[in-house]
Amino acid sequence: MQPVGLVALGAGDVLYEQGDGNTDAYFVASGEVVMYRTENGQRINYETRGRGAVLGGLSVLTRHPRYVGAQAVTETVVFRISSDLILTDFDNVSPLLRACVETSIAFNARLATVTNDNLPTLPVAQAKVQNADDLIEQYKFEIDLLRSIAKSELTMVYQPIVTLQTGDIVGFEALMRWTHPDRGFVSPERFITVAEDLGVIGSLTEFALHETCKTLNKIDIARHRDVPFFASINISGHDVARPGFAAQLADILTQHNIPPELIKLEVTETAFVPDNEDVLDNLHGIQSLGCGLSIDDFGTGYSNLAHLKTMPLSALKIDRAFAGDAHCNRVSGSIVSMLVGLGTALDVDIVAEGVETDVDVQTLSDLGCSLAQGYYFHRPAEGKDLLSLLNARPSGSELESVA
Repeated sequence: MQPVGLVALGAGDVLYEQGDGNTDAYFVASGEVVMYRTENGQRINYETRGRGAVLGGLSVLTRHPRYVGAQAVTETVVFRISSDLILTDFDNVSPLLRACVETSIAFNARLATVTNDNLPTLPVAQAKVQNADDLIEQYKFEIDLLRSIAKSELTMVYQPIVTLQTGDIVGFEALMRWTHPDRGFVSPERFITVAEDLGVIGSLTEFALHETCKTLNKIDIARHRDVPFFASINISGHDVARPGFAAQLADILTQHNIPPELIKLEVTETAFVPDNEDVLDNLHGIQSLGCGLSIDDFGTGYSNLAHLKTMPLSALKIDRAFAGDAHCNRVSGSIVSMLVGLGTALDVDIVAEGVETDVDVQTLSDLGCSLAQGYYFHRPAEGKDLLSLLNARPSGSELESVA
């Protein structure tokens, strides 16, 4: 359940009053809050709540106005959680657990008749979210990511793809990067997963498509190529399952005047659910459009080979886990050899990832792999650096190598 905002309170600030509406609950990240109620003109303080506690959950679950108010005792930071998110999760719990919670809510409501004459020492609430520190860090990370997306702080880099035999560059893979001012470099494996959970992965995919198309156009102009490069762009399984994704892709390519055959979309094999109607519609739409489709990290997701019959594939990418030790691991070498044979049978390209040494190059070449990417050849580069790299290389042999 993701937060929808951050609220900072100074000492004495009131978060909500007794009788207020219940559109949100709150999760305390730091500081201290006192829960209080006014009866017959007299204020009654019930308890204090600190880091890891939840505020306002009772009124959200009962759908009644706030029974008590909440006021910061010290400087306090809370995450605001939409009641819709809480109620959706609550509706999805098991009937037994829901009955337990509803019974407890009703019982505690009847007990809420404190008349302690504002004792100087208030009881401290014991109910806290398990692993509160981890959850607080998760919420901070999610909010940082949402802010970075809103401020367009994410960037793209491009790693060349080469022919193993000649080293000629025939295309590139577009990779997203996020460098946070405090967190530093954030792994794509982490922030992409969080973006999927937050439901904002579509915004990242749209950004990647637009930026890659811009880079393709610059390469074409600078190199005066008769046959432009191809670009591989990673998309999420959420994109493949999103209604209308293929139409959105067509619109973006039209905006940038990019021929669809220059684009290869990369998706991990676990993203494909062939019996899903939206997935099938998008796959057919991508195929009709003329874009290529690659399965990334093939062989690492418990492959269902039967799915290959329904996918309009143009490439399979061999994960670095196999490509990087094919020279010394018989199992990895056998898997690479099998995938190369599968690619030949399917008439699709085979691209080895994570190539870093002379031995890797020789082994993969001997096994019949034709395309590769990795630090041995080129590291991911910003668009301007990629352009400089291409301008510094003769284009003739590269043009002959374009698939």
